[in-house]
Amino acid sequence: MDFRTVAGKSVRRPIDVEDLPSSDLSLSGPFVYSDCQAEDVDQSAVVGQGSLHHVVVSQSSLAESRFTELELSDVALRHVAVSNASWEQASARRVEVVGCQAIGLRLGLVKAEDLYLEDCKLDYARVDVERQRGVVVFHRCTFREATLGGDLSGMVFSECEFAGAEFQARRAVDCDMTSSRLVGASGLLTLAGASITEDQAVTLAGQLAAEVGFVIS
Repeated sequence: MDFRTVAGKSVRRPIDVEDLPSSDLSLSGPFVYSDCQAEDVDQSAVVGQGSLHHVVVSQSSLAESRFTELELSDVALRHVAVSNASWEQASARRVEVVGCQAIGLRLGLVKAEDLYLEDCKLDYARVDVERQRGVVVFHRCTFREATLGGDLSGMVFSECEFAGAEFQARRAVDCDMTSSRLVGASGLLTLAGASITEDQAVTLAGQLAAEVGFVIS
C-alpha cells in the first residue's frame, strides 16, 4: 500500500488506480463506475447520484455539478474543475485531489477517511465534515473567503492560506495548522485544541483578543 507523508502523518493513497482502461463518464442521474479512467470529459452542470470506485478522472470539468450521496472509494481527481459544484452527503475513502480548481465548491462530507488534497483552490468554498477517521490532509491549498466547519480534529493543513476564511469547527483537537497562514481568518476560537507555533500565536494575538471581545486601548 502506498502512502503520502505530510507533517509526520501518513495518508493512504488510492489502491489499484494505475493503468486502468479508458471509459467515458456520464454522471447525470444514477451512476456507478469502477475500474476505469477518464480524461478530457465535460460533465459540467450535471445532476446525479452514485459511486466511483477505482476511478481516475483527469483534465476534465465537473464545474457546477450537483451530486447527492456521492460515494468515492480509491479515486484520484487530477486537474479537474469543480468550481461552483455542490457535493452533499458525500463520502471519501482513499481519495486524492490534486491541482483542482474548486472555487465556490460546496462539499458536505458525511465521512472522510484518508483524503488528500494538494494545490487546490478552495477560495469561496464551503467545506463541512461530519465524521472523519484515518488522516485528512490539505497541502498547499488556498481557502480565501472560504468557510470550514464540522469535525476538523486530527486534520493536517500544510502550507495553506486562509485569508478571509471563517472557521466554524465543532471539534479541532490535534488539528495541525503549524505551517499555514491564518492571518485574516475568523472563528479562530472554534479551533480549540489545534496546534499552532509560538510565532503564529504572537501574530494572531490581536485577532484572538478581538474574538474574545477585549477592547484594546
